[in-house]
Amino acid sequence: MVVTIGVFDGVHIGHQKILEALKDVASFKRLPGLIFTISHPPEYFSPNFPGLLISTEERVRILSQYSKTVVLDFLQIKDLSPEHFVEKYLPGVSTVVVGKDFKFGKNAEGDASFLKKKGIEVHEVEDVVVGGKRVSSSLIRSLVQEGNVEEIPLYLGRFYEISGIVYKDRQFGKKLGFPTANIDRGREKLVDLRRGIYLVRVHLPSREKKFGVMNVGLRPTVGDSSHIKYEVYILDFEGELYNEYLKVEVIKFLRPEKKFASVKELKNAIEKDVFLARKLVSDIINSNSSKGGGTT
Repeated sequence: MVVTIGVFDGVHIGHQKILEALKDVASFKRLPGLIFTISHPPEYFSPNFPGLLISTEERVRILSQYSKTVVLDFLQIKDLSPEHFVEKYLPGVSTVVVGKDFKFGKNAEGDASFLKKKGIEVHEVEDVVVGGKRVSSSLIRSLVQEGNVEEIPLYLGRFYEISGIVYKDRQFGKKLGFPTANIDRGREKLVDLRRGIYLVRVHLPSREKKFGVMNVGLRPTVGDSSHIKYEVYILDFEGELYNEYLKVEVIKFLRPEKKFASVKELKNAIEKDVFLARKLVSDIINSNSSKGGGTT
């Protein structure tokens, strides 16, 4: 068996290089491949950790497209010595495919050299560097927090996404004429986008894709939230989405969150946001048409 081990938060292009190497080595050796994804990085349990890029469930979904995937609970493996880890999880493994910074076992005492001493072949994959920056989950987390979403695809290989179940809130947007889908991202600690307004593309349950405007923030004008909310106004859409799963690609940061003096000012700002979003969508469609592509 050929195995790779890591957290793989976000499954960015550096991870994808390792996963493609896993597939190639397994195919060459005519052996099954296996991905061990560790549930959380050690820093997840620190109060200063900003959060995971994607949920563990979403990570497993993406990883499973490459090979069979098994989740290792960090809390259950963190105190295993490298020796015990190999005995428990790597019996019969011929090859391990990992990145250059690979460490494992209690206090990160295990590494590629340790595995080689145990008779396991190690295929080390070089880091991916883009524009002089080493691609890493921490780099992408910083970009998410900064709202620098247009740069993220360079490292993630796709737009950053917000996903979750739509829940019923106060319906304040509907009263203003802009009904929103409010997204519950789940119970895991996930990194928050910079508070503000974004152009997004929504993947609907019908598999149709529509552009929209997403508000990320505390709704300071109406002062009714103590935690960051993700609310999407979907352009040219009518219908109920409560209890449905939505995936939202975050395309462009439009403006920071702002507290307005009145609800009327807030409504005027939303109208301007929607007008700008429609102009940007038109530009995207025209650009794709000139290249011979579609709108999605």
